[in-house]
Amino acid sequence: MRKLLFSLLAVIVLNGCSDSLGSREFSFTYSVDLEPSKGEKIELWLPVPLSNESQTISNLVIDADGLSYELKDEKDHGNKYVYIYSNSGTQTSKKINMSFDVKRLERQNVDYVDVDSNNYLSASSMVPVGSVFSKIIKDNKLSGNDMRGVYDYVLTGMHYGKPTDDKNSGNYKYVHGGINPKTGKEWLPNNITYGLKKKTRDELAKSQNKNKKYAYGNGNSLYACDIGVGNCTDYHSYFISLSRTLETPARFHMGFPIPSGEEGKVKGYHCWADYYIDGEGWYPVDISEADKDPNKIEYFFGTIDESRVEMVKGRDFVLDGYNGGKVNLFIYPLLEIGDKSSDSYSKSFSYKNL
Repeated sequence: MRKLLFSLLAVIVLNGCSDSLGSREFSFTYSVDLEPSKGEKIELWLPVPLSNESQTISNLVIDADGLSYELKDEKDHGNKYVYIYSNSGTQTSKKINMSFDVKRLERQNVDYVDVDSNNYLSASSMVPVGSVFSKIIKDNKLSGNDMRGVYDYVLTGMHYGKPTDDKNSGNYKYVHGGINPKTGKEWLPNNITYGLKKKTRDELAKSQNKNKKYAYGNGNSLYACDIGVGNCTDYHSYFISLSRTLETPARFHMGFPIPSGEEGKVKGYHCWADYYIDGEGWYPVDISEADKDPNKIEYFFGTIDESRVEMVKGRDFVLDGYNGGKVNLFIYPLLEIGDKSSDSYSKSFSYKNL
């Protein structure tokens, strides 16, 4: 088995971070089980975390189970990824493991080095600027001088939902409610309407949505403002569209939340955003987590906790050799077999405190 030990060193700059803020150290393992490709060419892309002023990544080990691999740079946003491949394919299952250690800091505003805020003012494929967002800003008197007002607008207008597990429903990921364990209340009560389209929960559940781009969990700002129900990708894309329309630079971050225990499984990804104030740096926001726990609304405007790891920043990634075009969200494995997208794999994530 080929293994790569690769240490990513950080220059830790504590701008805007008081001594009272916390830190956490843990190991993280990203695992992918590949099914046999029956001799067809196999290509796999995985995000690789980098050190920055908020986290130190060390002891990176990639075990590709005999497959060839290369570490590559994603140039538009300064991310890194691993490209794993075999031109002759595989006849047996393969288990890919990527592990690394993390020291993560609880953070407030940070003046990140080598980040040009001007690169985060324009639209991306699912995060447009202007248009309906200009109207929202005008109608609700939002201002770039009051970013708390933008945060509160998204927090009030968005509602956390879950996608359906019913694959025979005819819908693509319509949302349903349930009880918020933090509040004991319905996530999606049926006595209010949602989004600019003012749909009830039952109307949303009955609607036939077969457009995979205009749907829950894609970080589609137009979907978020129209429907008003989504996950972290939708909340923060909406916030970024409004911020950039106000000519306030804003960025998208994606990684994994780390549970509070000593070790265990990580169920899935998480994302958040930050916005830039000249002379002060980048202020983080985590609006979906604030919506889950009203006691943390103040906290998550300008602070993010240490129980997370960032894997990538930005959107619309260009990955060497990938045939699917620009990648909207890059957190889970991307697999191609015979130059065609494939889901012939399973994934899992785990952590252990250090």
